[in-house]
Amino acid sequence: MKKILFIILSLSFLFSLDYSLEDVNETSDTFGSFVGPSHFLSQDKLTITFFGWETWGGWRTVFTQLCELSNNNAWNTQKAILVGLGNGSGGSGALDGMVGQDGNDAAWVQDSDLEIWEVFLGSSSSPRRQVVLLDQDLNKRYQFQYASSGITASQEDELLSAIDELINEFSQIQGDMNADNTLNVLDVIIVVNMALGNIEINLNGDMNNDGGINILDVVILANIILTDE
Repeated sequence: MKKILFIILSLSFLFSLDYSLEDVNETSDTFGSFVGPSHFLSQDKLTITFFGWETWGGWRTVFTQLCELSNNNAWNTQKAILVGLGNGSGGSGALDGMVGQDGNDAAWVQDSDLEIWEVFLGSSSSPRRQVVLLDQDLNKRYQFQYASSGITASQEDELLSAIDELINEFSQIQGDMNADNTLNVLDVIIVVNMALGNIEINLNGDMNNDGGINILDVVILANIILTDE
């Protein structure tokens, strides 16, 4: 029984794609706090997690670029926040070089056991300079690998486009099928037509999050609208 419970707990951790680690970057707004995807999700923010060790190398260049993009509001920083994740290699001197540069003010956390590294990237030996984007359900949607020379212009465009896509999804009200920022009978009509197969399915109408559109979603949406009136 204990073995079964352990397996269940392990699987739930593997698929939650979350972590809570102390921010050790003194120039970060969250310095000293335990942060992670669910921490920022509770503040209506998605996470952009950069995986890079603190020892010397080009992964520091990528982190600096990401900080610059954040500080220049290349994405909506009210909706998505950068977190750097290292493994504590190189000691405090290497860490100071990683986060001590002017402008490197994003949260930085340490994954000394490489447990998060393995869960997010597939292996504790996965290469550095990777960025992972999670959606509002803490599912991994994008994973980007960059060279030590830094992020190219085309790669930057691809990354920002992916971030914007997730932000737009996150900002949209579930069930608001016509994107007018309100729930009403027009949205119900659209969901009914999707359930009947008359129009293409949009899972923003999946009100019970079962991966499809059917009469249950119509009922749930209608009840929400009637309750709010």
